[in-house]
Amino acid sequence: MSPLYHLPASVHYDPDRHVWARPDQDGFVKIGAAAPLREVLWHAPEVEFWAVDRVAVGSPLATARAREGRRIAIASPVAGVVAELNELLDVAPHALVLQPYVRGWVARVYPDNWERDSVMLLSGSSGAAEYRGRLD
Repeated sequence: MSPLYHLPASVHYDPDRHVWARPDQDGFVKIGAAAPLREVLWHAPEVEFWAVDRVAVGSPLATARAREGRRIAIASPVAGVVAELNELLDVAPHALVLQPYVRGWVARVYPDNWERDSVMLLSGSSGAAEYRGRLD
């Protein structure tokens, strides 16, 4: 994979699932697919949201259509209540691939225990560098 992926230090990464989480000031956590997933997803992947009210760590929030007919699960890196799904992805699914950290987020979750779940995530510039190293 390319070392040129934009991996902002402002988010927390689950490198095994290629997802990110970023706490908002209001206590919610935005979750999305990390930029390296674009290697396997279509340019404008069909996104299917899973109808759930709560998620556990590793539970799918959505799936996205990948190349070769595969579907990739976008799993939650935190446990909590699903407060919002990004409806923009219904009309502009390319945002998942082209703007994964801005407009392409998948869900907002109110975490049960952010401190507990965030310990398992890579964070900051050192976390982004470690994630990039795992991709190489």
